[in-house]
Amino acid sequence: MGKGRRYDGEQKLNLKKVFAVIATIIIIILFIVGIRQILKADKNTLASKNIELHYFTLFKDGNWGVINSSGDIIIEPANSEMVVIPNKAKPVFICTYEVNYVDGTYKTKVVNEKNQEIFTDFQNVVAVQNYDENNNLWFEENVLKAQKDGKYGLINLDGQEILPFEYDSITTLKGIKNSMLIKKDNKTGLVNSDGTIIVPVEYDSVTAISKDYKNGYVVKNAENKFGVIKSDGQVALECKYDDIENIVDNNKYIVKENGTWKVTTEDGTTYLDGKVANAVSMNNGDVIVNSNGKFSVINIVTDLKIPAEYESLSYMFDDKYIAKKDGKFGIINSSNEAVVEFKYKNIIYNQETGYIKAEVEDYMYDYMARDLSVKLTAGNEMILNGFIGIYTMDGLKYYNYKLEEKSNKDVFSTNTLFITQVNGKYGFVDKDGKTIVEAQYDDAREQNDYGFVAVKKDGKWGALDQYGKVVIEPTYTLTNNDVIDFIGKWHVCADKNANYYTDAE
Repeated sequence: MGKGRRYDGEQKLNLKKVFAVIATIIIIILFIVGIRQILKADKNTLASKNIELHYFTLFKDGNWGVINSSGDIIIEPANSEMVVIPNKAKPVFICTYEVNYVDGTYKTKVVNEKNQEIFTDFQNVVAVQNYDENNNLWFEENVLKAQKDGKYGLINLDGQEILPFEYDSITTLKGIKNSMLIKKDNKTGLVNSDGTIIVPVEYDSVTAISKDYKNGYVVKNAENKFGVIKSDGQVALECKYDDIENIVDNNKYIVKENGTWKVTTEDGTTYLDGKVANAVSMNNGDVIVNSNGKFSVINIVTDLKIPAEYESLSYMFDDKYIAKKDGKFGIINSSNEAVVEFKYKNIIYNQETGYIKAEVEDYMYDYMARDLSVKLTAGNEMILNGFIGIYTMDGLKYYNYKLEEKSNKDVFSTNTLFITQVNGKYGFVDKDGKTIVEAQYDDAREQNDYGFVAVKKDGKWGALDQYGKVVIEPTYTLTNNDVIDFIGKWHVCADKNANYYTDAE
């Protein structure tokens, strides 16, 4: 019997039913796809925040590892010593082991994001660390110190040698960026973070003229004579002076020669010979001098400008000075006229931001613009993305450096979520004001660079992602934390200067 005849007499296939089944299946598939698209569209009603891939030290269960800016564990927390990350944008992680706390010896290894050891041609590779005036720790971001055959040199974060391994020691100038002292055969020089030698290794000492390395360095030779070398390596003043103050103003310096203090320029022109002992600062040719506890201003051309009748003087801008008299602070001009009344406990001028902060009483300040008008009276401020955040009686307010009020959308313009407050509770809206997270939290923090926001409920802190979804329910009390911030489920440690993330209280 032929194969085709097997079906003779059997019921024929009902094509209408087949098409109906197929159509039903297609509808179900389309429904599932549609639901997924709706869910996806709901999530994407917020524009995704552009997040850079960064790395952070992790502390968990008594050990150290690394997470990325999504909160994913990159290096498992299995190191007994803190993992150092010199540059958070680079997967270069320094692990320390076999530490002898008695003699101070240790070993290091450097691993990448795959936990593979790198830079194996060098020994004891370490980050170049430094401290500011408040002892806050920071690292030179693009350079590492290492050893080879018992000598020190520098490599970059790609593992390339940028300073030969021929030095007895490499240390930093405290608080000065881009400046490392190198020593060889009891002589000192200075190198920048590119490995370029700025000061040759032939001096007894090298110090920075100011907190900014761009203003150059004072050097002292074996004959105890002082000179100045600029940040590009050019000699500004030869080593022939008895002393040099850490003061510079448009290539003018205050030097001591033959027992007399004076102002000198790079070409040898001198001013105020014998009149600038105990100089405090110099700006636009005006020298502030301390004479037995009384401060005056002397101009290099016109001589006496402001008489010695103040308990302190500091230059602000234009012809304005912060002055102290009878225990109170005010502001005077170069004609010795009071332009702001002497009534404050202190006055601070930040040259970078341009506004003035005058202390009325403890923790309360008048904030003045450059025209000396008081724009608001409030507590301490914080600098955020080129704006100022100040806690006022009406809560946290934002201002630009002209002290003009701005919204959080101006300050955090790349964010997807913005804090809103309704009836004393905190929630989040998008850039168009649409509610993304209902106002249900007792406190909150603005979205960080990595998309996460910290929220507080019933005395506990947790985190949401950039779409307002819960990453970790409010779990942590964090009563000792200087800063409340999350990367994924990890919160920043209590000591903000230590700069690691953890799940520990």
